[in-house]
Order: sequence, then structure tokens, then C-alpha cells
Amino acid sequence: MKHRRLTIPAAIALVAIAPTVFAATIAQSGSAKGASWKPYFRAHSLNFPMIFRAHHPGPAWVLGHAKELGLTPAQQKTEKELTIHMVGAAKSAVATLKAKYADYAKDAAQPNPSSQQITADIKSVGKAQIGVGTAMIPYHLKAYAALDPHQRAIFRKMIPAARTNPA
Repeated sequence: MKHRRLTIPAAIALVAIAPTVFAATIAQSGSAKGASWKPYFRAHSLNFPMIFRAHHPGPAWVLGHAKELGLTPAQQKTEKELTIHMVGAAKSAVATLKAKYADYAKDAAQPNPSSQQITADIKSVGKAQIGVGTAMIPYHLKAYAALDPHQRAIFRKMIPAARTNPA
């Protein structure tokens, strides 16, 4: 019996702190340096890489094919700037989504969570996920728009290869 008495309080304590640990894990998962945001982006971007990017490669891809496309120095500068801003937008969207998930986890851990609050949290998570899914779209479209008509024709011919080898 003593063993069970110790086990039940321990289990209650574990259940009580688990959501807090989960929320902290979510919040900290984006704090690592480097490209730690990329796997999270891929997992939460509504399949952006396979659906949109497969048909509309972005500025990083255009830069990677500068020679084949015949980019001018000014166009290369534009594509570099678009890439920098695109990555910033994606990182920001990922950070927002992680924060919304952390809020949801924190509120869900309350002893008597409000249905209204949990519903609002879930809607915020959904809105933030849409933000992740759409973060790169304007930059991909601007990357294409920065090309002249001849370069666009080359780009369109290269798209099937981009689908099988997204740089």
C-alpha cells in the first residue's frame, strides 16, 4: 500500500507539470542557432515545398541558376535581397507559430481551462500556421517577376527539373 501511495502523488505531479514542460520544449525548440527553423517550417507550412515551390521556385533557386538564366548583377542583388527578406519572414512566422503553440499548451494545462480561451488559442495556432504556409509566397513571385521575358522562358523550361531537384 505504501508503494501505491507514493506512486499516485508522483503520477499526479507528473501530469501537472507535463504540459508546462511541453510548452517550454516548444518555446525552446526554435532557440538553437543555424537552420533549426527549416525542419519546423517544412513540417508546418501546409506542404509549401511540394505544392507551391515545386511550381514556383524562389529567389534562392533563381540565384543558384544565375548563370543558366543569365542574371545581371542588378538582378543577382535583387534576388539576394529577396532571399534575405524571405528567410526573415519565414523565421518570424515560425517563431509566431511556436509562441501560439506555447500559449495553447499553457492554457490547456490549467486545472479548469476555459472553452473560449482554448478555442481562441486553437484559432490563433491555425492563423499562425497559415502565416507559416504563406510566408515565402510573395518572395517566390517577386523572384520570377524580376526576370525579363527571355529569362522567364528559360525559367519555365527549368521548372520540371526544379521539381525533382529543388535547390
